[in-house]
Amino acid sequence: MQDWSEERNARNMPLRRIWLTLAAITLVVGVFFWWIASSYSSILHKEVGQDTSSTLHARSSALKLTLERRLLLGDGLKAYVSTVLQDGQSLNDAGFNAFASRFIGNMNGVRNLSVYPGGTATFVYPYDTNKTILGMNIFKSSDPEVLANAVQTKSITSQTLLGPRELTQGGIGLISRQSVFKDGLFWGFVSVVLDLPPILEEAGLTQNDNRIDIAVKADGKLVFGRKAIFDDSSVLTSIMVANQYWEIAALPGSAKLDASNSRIEITRGSCLLILILLNYLVYVQLTRRRKLQTMVQERTMHLIEAHQQLEATYEELVAAEDELRVQNSLLEYSEGQLRQVAYRDGVTGLYNRAYFQERLEETIAAAGNNGRSFALLFLDLDQFKLINDTLGHASGDLLLQEVAHRLSMLLNQDELFSRIGGDEFTIIIPSVEEADYVHEAARQVIELFQQPYMLQEVDYYVTASIGVTVFPDHSTDAAELMKYADAAMYRAKEEGKNNYRIFDVTLMADTEDKIYIKNSLRRALENNEFEAHYQPQVEIETNRIVGLEALIRWNHPKRGIIPPSVFIPIAEESGLMEQIGEWMLRKACHQNKAWQDAGLPHVRVAVNLSARQFSRRSLLSGQVKAILAESGLNPAYLELEITENTAMLADNSDTLQELQNLGMTISIDDFGTQYSSLNYLKQLPVDKIKIDRSFVNGIRKEPKDEAIILAMLLMASRMNLSIVAEGVETQEQLAFLRENHCYAIQGYLFYRPQPADAMERILREHKALPH
Repeated sequence: MQDWSEERNARNMPLRRIWLTLAAITLVVGVFFWWIASSYSSILHKEVGQDTSSTLHARSSALKLTLERRLLLGDGLKAYVSTVLQDGQSLNDAGFNAFASRFIGNMNGVRNLSVYPGGTATFVYPYDTNKTILGMNIFKSSDPEVLANAVQTKSITSQTLLGPRELTQGGIGLISRQSVFKDGLFWGFVSVVLDLPPILEEAGLTQNDNRIDIAVKADGKLVFGRKAIFDDSSVLTSIMVANQYWEIAALPGSAKLDASNSRIEITRGSCLLILILLNYLVYVQLTRRRKLQTMVQERTMHLIEAHQQLEATYEELVAAEDELRVQNSLLEYSEGQLRQVAYRDGVTGLYNRAYFQERLEETIAAAGNNGRSFALLFLDLDQFKLINDTLGHASGDLLLQEVAHRLSMLLNQDELFSRIGGDEFTIIIPSVEEADYVHEAARQVIELFQQPYMLQEVDYYVTASIGVTVFPDHSTDAAELMKYADAAMYRAKEEGKNNYRIFDVTLMADTEDKIYIKNSLRRALENNEFEAHYQPQVEIETNRIVGLEALIRWNHPKRGIIPPSVFIPIAEESGLMEQIGEWMLRKACHQNKAWQDAGLPHVRVAVNLSARQFSRRSLLSGQVKAILAESGLNPAYLELEITENTAMLADNSDTLQELQNLGMTISIDDFGTQYSSLNYLKQLPVDKIKIDRSFVNGIRKEPKDEAIILAMLLMASRMNLSIVAEGVETQEQLAFLRENHCYAIQGYLFYRPQPADAMERILREHKALPH
């Protein structure tokens, strides 16, 4: 009896150990999987929060820009009324309506423009829908809010906002008012009334987007969305519009939250399934030995010795197997780490050029065997060098990482996305059945760049150019496919950037020509093949030459004169623009000093600075000082021209101020063609702006171009800036600019660009031109 009890206990002991082992594995692995699921949940919620924050900042920037563009109408109306009063004239309906009609039809959400002499509504446009306000005196308003706003606005010169509120004409809107003074005394108000709903719609706040839920407050009043969003939101931003403080809050939308929760549930379910499977495998392994022992005991006691030997052998094999398994795992881990280093880009985490080239060859082989087509997209960022040079490499790397993240979210799992160097990326679409699919894929990538990128707490718009080749339509060779995609990408850049181009055979000649020009440029500086031409700037009132612009020309030994529009983009791309720019600056300074020493009229010479030159801030001021000292030219006779985009970069303001302090003139070239902020422009140390020829060409052809020129002239006058119109070629253009008091003009109507010897004769023989 005792022997039977001991045998039963011996049989039960392994079973208890099995369950204890399984319980321990369940506890340890379960805790590990719980940690994985929790970490993954935190990452997903963080991504949702970052995406919500990014979208919120984009929408708030759009709202601020939309409101400020309309409030500029108030500044323009005030300037118009002030000009009429200063000229000793009386404001009348005909003149007011003619002025207001130029602007009010071009912007959604502008209800009316009105003038309140002495506080009484006397002029309003349009009349029919707003005549109910005529005769109203806001100083006698029964509304305390309106009366308080009128008293406040009367005592200051800046704009004030009232609202949002119910308008007398009907609807919800904002009222902008600004005081007008005559001879230092209060004369009245100018007012712009805005419809709020169209403004919110243009800023993208009312669009049906289940990815984000937004609410807006103006001076504490709920303007749009649900009040609960402000109570629950951890994503909040604010903007200042005139004298009002606006708050914008956001919560992730249902689509984002549902997608995130689904992924979390899938992860938890997967972990649970793996845990169950692991316990099953362990249970099978642990019970195998017990079953073998039972079978041996039931068959024969004579095999005990053989069983013991077999058991010992089995234990040794299990130990050896475990050791081999560990060594194999370590080997696989090491190989994975080596592949990660060898095939991954260190900045973005994407596959690198080496891996891309291997996969491209494999894709070509697979597609050839299966008779399939695939597409290769070659993507290059358009403004990356400017951002990298001006904001620094850290911001450049951050931009590359954000681009990689956005594109990775767009692409399918079977589409290979790689960074092959610098700002260049490639995408392999492994199966293309129709040409329309390639066009749609390229368009989706282009559209992905329409949202701004936040760098150093400022939104920057960066675009991309894409070249596309298709296997086997364009080539069956990997190197040729890359070469043709590169050629198509450069054609997309030439056609205005922010675009894509599919390769065709006509691009090859252009590609070979670019390579020839790039190689010739390196010899041009050494062989002194560049020439400086000069185009006069003529004062309209006196027909005097008041300045010259230095323009570079390339006299190629075989091709003759090559236009700057051909070789300048290639010089910027190849990194030669700094050397060419320095040569041009030195040439212009020495030539101007030589003319002055020869007794010719002292005029200012303007030299263009490239963004690449300007990015080297510490070198630029030292370089300019050295060239001025070397040539002996007085800084007062040197003008530096920069593009509007370069001027708007916040880091460049100190450099501009330093250059201006040296005594030279700073001017903005091609003004009005970019997206600069007028509020930021007034803070820049700038002396002159140049009206771009694209606006001048519209004189007597396009009323909107004329209206923009008038606004520039008025702005320049108020900001004490000199202004020059470029590209003047007709008498009609000259008459318009003279009539509206433009200071000077530059163009073929008076002079074409001239070489130095011809320009010397013009300066020597110059007399007043006939009116």
